[in-house]
Amino acid sequence: MAHWKERLLGAAKSLAYKALPPPTSNFEYNRRLWNRYARFWWLTRSFLRPYQNNGQGPAGSVAFQTLGDEWGNFSDIECILADYVYPFVNAQSVLAEVGSGGGRIAVRVAPRVREYYCLDISQQMLKKAQIALAGQSNTRFILLEKPRFPLQDDAVDFVLAFDVFVHLDLHLMWKYFQEIRRVLKPGGHAFLHTANLKAPGGWEAFSRQDSFRVEHHYFITPETVAVLAGHAGLRIVKESAVDSTNFYLHRDYLFVVARD
Repeated sequence: MAHWKERLLGAAKSLAYKALPPPTSNFEYNRRLWNRYARFWWLTRSFLRPYQNNGQGPAGSVAFQTLGDEWGNFSDIECILADYVYPFVNAQSVLAEVGSGGGRIAVRVAPRVREYYCLDISQQMLKKAQIALAGQSNTRFILLEKPRFPLQDDAVDFVLAFDVFVHLDLHLMWKYFQEIRRVLKPGGHAFLHTANLKAPGGWEAFSRQDSFRVEHHYFITPETVAVLAGHAGLRIVKESAVDSTNFYLHRDYLFVVARD
């Protein structure tokens, strides 16, 4: 009798929920958002140019040449790359950047490695990256159609995802953690970062949000990151400390994981 009751209840739930439109996944929402942003970036670039001396980048025409330059201070990013990326790569490294966007990180890192895969869910972003990296012959551009990297197992030495996980919900982060583990060679490393609920800047930003929107940030804690990394078979080997003088270190949690 209980078996039939469960089946009837299940059927009733199916009918009830079937009437509701399926929600847009975090993956697809990100795709739509960044395709639109890339299309209209010229407006953002023009609007921000008068403010290029206000902590956004160096003076002169070099500011905001690459999509994404408007999101952070150049010197802050260089400090982060020097600590979390450059020590782990060399001229023989094969690197995959997840969420390469307009190429603002790739233009700095690609000249240091043998092969550089730009992976992004946005076709429009990849077009911007191709323009930014036109003179770099070692780059490859790959559109992500789903949360799976079209790379072979054990294919890369280093995975990089800068300013990307801050826009992902926890389930999509978990899928990416598993993919990172799959494509990394044994002994390989990955540099990732999340918005940090425990950091002063992170809490300030979180407390101003009424709810999560991809346009803003999804906040988690370093302890949650450790759970995801551990279950994915990755080991945290380097992590950030709060630094109020660096935009990202004041708000986010930056870390390097290794595949043993």
